[in-house]
Amino acid sequence: MTLSPGTLASASGRHPWWVMLGWVLVVAAAFGSALTLVADALDGEDGPTQTLEYEKAAILLDERFGPLDEAETESTEEEDQSGPDAGGRSTLTEFVLIKSDSSGLAASAFDVPAAEFNEALIAAQEEKDIQVLVGSFAEYNGEMSEDGTTLLTTVQVFESHEDDITVLTEIAEEMTHGPNGFEFLMIGDASVNATFMELAEEDLFVGEMIGIGVAIIILALVFGAVVAAFIPIILAIVAVVTAIGLTGIIGQFMELNEFVPNIITMMGLAVGIDYSLFVLSRYREERSNGLDKQAAIDISGATAGRAVAFSGMTVVLALLGMLLIPERTFMAFGIGSITVVFVAVLTSMTLLPAMIGILGDRVNSVRAPLPLTLGLFIVGVVMVAFTIGLGPVVILVSFSVMGILAILNGIRRFMQRGSATVATDSGDPGANDGHGVWNTITIAVMKRPVISMTAAALFLLVLSYFFLELDKGTSGISVLPDEEPAKQAFERLDDKFGFGSDAPAFVVIDGDVGSASFAGAIESLRVLMMNHDGLQEPTVRVEPTANLASLFAKIPGDPLDQGALNTIRDIRSNLIPVAFADVPDADYSAYVGGNTAEIVDAVKITDEYMPVVFGAVLSLSFILLLFAFRSVTISIASIIMNLLSVGAAYGLVVLVFQKGFLIDLFGFERVDQVEFWLPLFMFSILFGLSMDYHVFMLSRIKERFDQTGNAAESVAFGLRTTASIITGAALIMVAVFGGFALGKIAFFQSMGFGLGAAVLLDVTVVRSLLVPSVMRMLGDRAWWFPKWLEWMPNISIEGTRPEPVPGAAPAGGDD
Repeated sequence: MTLSPGTLASASGRHPWWVMLGWVLVVAAAFGSALTLVADALDGEDGPTQTLEYEKAAILLDERFGPLDEAETESTEEEDQSGPDAGGRSTLTEFVLIKSDSSGLAASAFDVPAAEFNEALIAAQEEKDIQVLVGSFAEYNGEMSEDGTTLLTTVQVFESHEDDITVLTEIAEEMTHGPNGFEFLMIGDASVNATFMELAEEDLFVGEMIGIGVAIIILALVFGAVVAAFIPIILAIVAVVTAIGLTGIIGQFMELNEFVPNIITMMGLAVGIDYSLFVLSRYREERSNGLDKQAAIDISGATAGRAVAFSGMTVVLALLGMLLIPERTFMAFGIGSITVVFVAVLTSMTLLPAMIGILGDRVNSVRAPLPLTLGLFIVGVVMVAFTIGLGPVVILVSFSVMGILAILNGIRRFMQRGSATVATDSGDPGANDGHGVWNTITIAVMKRPVISMTAAALFLLVLSYFFLELDKGTSGISVLPDEEPAKQAFERLDDKFGFGSDAPAFVVIDGDVGSASFAGAIESLRVLMMNHDGLQEPTVRVEPTANLASLFAKIPGDPLDQGALNTIRDIRSNLIPVAFADVPDADYSAYVGGNTAEIVDAVKITDEYMPVVFGAVLSLSFILLLFAFRSVTISIASIIMNLLSVGAAYGLVVLVFQKGFLIDLFGFERVDQVEFWLPLFMFSILFGLSMDYHVFMLSRIKERFDQTGNAAESVAFGLRTTASIITGAALIMVAVFGGFALGKIAFFQSMGFGLGAAVLLDVTVVRSLLVPSVMRMLGDRAWWFPKWLEWMPNISIEGTRPEPVPGAAPAGGDD
């Protein structure tokens, strides 16, 4: 017996309890890995695997200035033992602002609240038995704002206790709401990172709960049964848990970060539910066509199961593109996504047939009538929205609806006891009757294919145009919610002191900095930087003994907004070349570093690798499609149509988030730039997921074409039989991705919206208009395959379907 999706499904259906036991052991092992290995496996570093310019600048400073600074520190300590001392441990800078509503105050007016704040910080650290702050807060000197309303000081926190920064920020918040009338605000890398992490975890949790809650309702509506609705959810959860457990092992050999479980959860819910939906719907269709349980399992595995396996391969190929980018976050996301897709495919080919083998027609138990199910859910969501607000509680609404349906089903069965059970239709609605909305749309589109194709293509191209106006960067402090203390500290610091955070830009000059020509060039650069709108006056340090000079300048406003990124680009491309025009290029090297420069370099490297990723993914996808469908035309057309949907999604993200189109209606946060990683991330995810639907639909078209030889009828049949399932699967993905769009952080909003919009466009415009019109125009030419390629094997992802077994019982009802 050859190993294939069909044989795996068949064996799993015949020996369900052994398969279930195997998966129980796998999940138990995954839990063990999650508890013991995952934490250490996810402590990898972020950032590029190449040494970029911002890193070269930092390395030069450490190598040349480091020894000088250590010697000076040792000398100073011998003369004066006062002041905070890090004892050689790495530290991070935090700004502390003490704000008063009164103006014109002297610095002495802040002595009492500063002393109280110091006592509270000491007490909090002693209570937790940790030392976060270097020294005592009382040992740091402050600077008054010009209007006498705010005292600013910088403190040092131990980098090893960066995660404990919340101990200090919580004290600042408590003191702010205390009786002394002063506000205490903290801002720095540690506190800002902690704020983003807290909001990110909250957003991810909310997104996951909303996605699962809405998915349950959609599945119940698609299947018309509660039990069938929960099966894909269970399989998706198994896939997610198993994949997270596997990362504990994978992380021992390569670097992964803390966001990998989140990407696994998002992808696992999306593909895990969809793959199970495809296979389970095919099983129910075959039962309604007259096959017995085992035969239906065999056929669903040999057809839908093969399509799912192939779809998984296309998704993996698309995700491999992220591994080509020399950036650790992309690589970690790619590994996490590939792992969960692989497990999701495996569960759909083994665990799902085993569950069907155990449940049989009981998968159709507990009816979920569309009007009642949808009505109950809408009423529940409205009640929640007006009482406690939308959020994770949506999943409780979904479970409540399922519980009510189960109770009503029990009452109905009790009332009908002694009478014949009314069977439910386990097949896909409209699959074979030739009627329904999707069949009507398909026929209308195929009657006027040129008009339909032109309208759909123009619509997608117009949306794609806005991608040309994309500005890439990352979310800075300015996109945090207004109520966050870190955002308030940023605005106060920028308003009163002219800069928003401790993230200066710095230029490092390597060369004979003690010479006259270098002295003049460095002074010219200082003047140019001082007169630049995006910089404050720089601090200059020249060390001829180290052959190194540096210029540090604070950046007004948000150091990660588009203006700051353009400032870094201007320093590199204009200011340095002008200042060093009289110095030969061979005599010096200049590097620009800092947090802002890091983002500029990240944008640059993603721009450089985008053509590489696109070329690799498209080439591999073309070859895979060629093997699967043995059609050059289909392969090319599929890639073009998927590119159109991805391009339109890009354009929508720019249109909404950058340009603010209908942004108030959606409730999103407008940004100056889209996350630099989002286009490549979206391409890899969306190209694979959109190919999912495409393959599932084309497999049915090809299956019918091989049976009838009628191209037009095959297209209509393929769309008619898959439309309801693909629509349900797409709505589930929109729900999963849309849940993340409801978050508070702008990059989650843009990611969730972009992915959800792309799937929605793909299943409506592309699948209902573009595909049938293009296939109708191509006719038999859609399956053109040159003779000189006949050597290629036919992997036949659509499989074969035997004739119904005479006398076999159709799918049962609520047995």
